[in-house]
Amino acid sequence: MAKSSPPRKEDGEEGCINCRCVAKYIFAPFILIFMAFKIYVLGMIFAYMERLGRGVFCGLCVCCSCTYKDRNFPHDHRSIGTFKGKSGAGLDREIVWRRIGDICSVAAAAAQQDASGSKHKATARLFADGIHPTDICQGQLGDCWLMSALACLATQEGAVQQVFETREYNAFGRYKFRLFDSNRRKWRTVVVDDWIPCSAADGRPIFAKPQGDEAWVMLLEKAMAKFMGKDYASLDGNLMIKALEVLTGDFVCMFRLGDIRDAKSRGKPRQQQLWTRLELSRGPPPKDAQPGDDLRLVYARDDPFNQDLMFRSIKWELRHGSTIGASNSGGRDDQSIHGIVQGHAYSVITAEEADDKKFLRLRNPWGTFEWTGPWSDKSPLWDQNPKVKAALDFKPNSDGSFWMEWTDFVSHFNTLEFCCRSTGFDHIVIDIHEEHPCCGPCYGCLEGCFRYWCCCLGFKALCCGRKVYRFQRPPKGCCGCIN
Repeated sequence: MAKSSPPRKEDGEEGCINCRCVAKYIFAPFILIFMAFKIYVLGMIFAYMERLGRGVFCGLCVCCSCTYKDRNFPHDHRSIGTFKGKSGAGLDREIVWRRIGDICSVAAAAAQQDASGSKHKATARLFADGIHPTDICQGQLGDCWLMSALACLATQEGAVQQVFETREYNAFGRYKFRLFDSNRRKWRTVVVDDWIPCSAADGRPIFAKPQGDEAWVMLLEKAMAKFMGKDYASLDGNLMIKALEVLTGDFVCMFRLGDIRDAKSRGKPRQQQLWTRLELSRGPPPKDAQPGDDLRLVYARDDPFNQDLMFRSIKWELRHGSTIGASNSGGRDDQSIHGIVQGHAYSVITAEEADDKKFLRLRNPWGTFEWTGPWSDKSPLWDQNPKVKAALDFKPNSDGSFWMEWTDFVSHFNTLEFCCRSTGFDHIVIDIHEEHPCCGPCYGCLEGCFRYWCCCLGFKALCCGRKVYRFQRPPKGCCGCIN
């Protein structure tokens, strides 16, 4: 473990904050009008121009079955790496590469089969009916760190769409992504095709799987594989904060319970141990470093957090749009204790207090294997405590999400990973509504403008946005509602 990281101070961060605030409020009407035009009107125009360009320049290629193929990510074992101890030609015999359109169309058509036995014609879509954590279904790859990060971002409007420079499904099969290279401290554009590795036995994807006709999870997993190490095997095991940093470019850190640096916690029960904060090293990377080769953790210089402060920090950051993951570093992902998979990453969705009890709502990216202890979906405690049930709006769902009391959480998890999101106009995107082929962008522009002006989305971005450079402790006695 490296030594503690030095404190950082952004140039001019404190000196010009008052001037910025004054200017922001004086010119607020002009800023709001300009940003609405930029996000929605120009976004709509660009979407139609992009469709026209694909129709003119790529239409002939699609008609001739000449679609885009990424030569830097070939459709064979070289892009898989070592999978289940197999590689080379032996792996090629077990895997067949299929296009997103074929995979999603079959899945969607099967789901839409009517009572008469006939199947509706279906096609793939990049996003369908919004983005939700339930869209994510992990496959046979140990990338729960990535799937949990996506589940966290899926709860925040516009967070996933920001990663996609190509905003809708296209038959040509070329997709562009915007990912953050922390080694070089800049954004990189990653281009992939829409060919996905599937099992030769049943034709289903062996890694991330589609929910209905949505393709965004499979394509983003492939883009991350190319970005991190040129093959899918490079996604097998990592930290959730790494995925969050790559996808957002925001400040990340992690907390460990009872870390070896915390001598006061040694020998004490978990509920009495402290949380020690660590950050990713910001030192110069090696000359030959790949985007995923910078996982050098260093201790932060602040004091460890007690249990009460840790829960308040979770609640504070979640209410300010941050994303949080939780894991237990011990054991293997084929082991579980009361439904909690060991060595596995979960996403923290909500932190609430009810009837003098602290609760967290978590989600397993597998979509299954939920907590079976107290306050689980089938626990009798919900009926015995109607106040808690009403306060948390409890509804049992078999989607991998569940509630845990804080004391149980501390007993089963020892790592928390934070991505302290910066918010503002950059997080507002237009929804071009793929389900409406002709008028989707226009409908998205009108819908977006209504929410921007009538639901105060623009005003919140202007007045309540924040830029995060470091982890900040929550103010004492504050519920986290005030920025």
